[in-house]
Formats: sequence, C-alpha cells, structure tokens
Amino acid sequence: MCEGKYTQAELTDAFRAAIEDRAKWFYLLLKYAKEENADVDKIAEKAIREFGHMKGVAIGKADTAKDFAKALLTGHAREAFAMNPVKLEEEESVLQFSYCALVEAWKKLGCSDEEVAHLCKLARYGDYGMVEAFENLELDFNQLLSEGDACCELVIRKKK
Repeated sequence: MCEGKYTQAELTDAFRAAIEDRAKWFYLLLKYAKEENADVDKIAEKAIREFGHMKGVAIGKADTAKDFAKALLTGHAREAFAMNPVKLEEEESVLQFSYCALVEAWKKLGCSDEEVAHLCKLARYGDYGMVEAFENLELDFNQLLSEGDACCELVIRKKK
C-alpha cells in the first residue's frame, strides 16, 4: 500500500479527474438512453435530484444559509471547483465557482455550447436535491460557467 503524501494540487487534480470521468459517463448514458427513445431529461432529473438529496441528508444539520454554504466549502470539492465564499450570512450566502470539471469534460468530448448548457442544467438537479433536504433553505444560480459566465454563482437563502 502506498503511504505517500500528496500536495493539495495533486489532490485537486485527482478530484477533478474523477469528476471529469463522471461527466463523461453521464454524457454517454444520456446519449444512448436517448437512442433508445427514453425520456432522458425526466430520468436524469429524478435520478440526479435523488442523489443530491442523499448528499444533503449526509450533510446533517444546516439551519441557515451560512451553515449550508460552510458544508459545501468543506473537503476537496472546494478546491476542485475553485469555490470562493463571497458572502456568508445566516439569511443569504453566496459562493462562486471559477472551475467546473463537468463543463470541461463535456467540452473535451466535443459537445456544443447548447449541449454543455443542457447537461449542466441536468447536473444542477443534484444541487437542488441537496438543498431540498433542508426545508427552510433554497438555492439558485445567478451565473453559470456552462452559459459563458466567468463563474458559477450559487446563492443560498433562508425561505421566508
């Protein structure tokens, strides 16, 4: 067994590579499901939303927008997506992601801008599913890398 130590850059690269692999099989799964006349958007929405909900439940307790944002900022995902906390407050928190391995993988596969935007829309169901585990929170995206913006801007709010 390897007992080596890894730099943050090496861990980030490995995490991004794993996310890119996930993006590739996601793309291929949808491509071939569509060939079989499956309702790929409906299937993807249900499956990815449920997966996101499972991830949300795994977070545990998050009563405020700040709690949820801090949970997202924990671990390797922060570096992999180059997450930057812009605002961390109880009622509203804002995170910006300046890199997305999913988007990069879809571009490498030769997907058009429209395909990348659509795949991202489907992948975001995971984020919506995650926040649905917290009945007092909601989220939205003000900017998206997949639509040509400089970053993905995720806004988490306490419901009124």
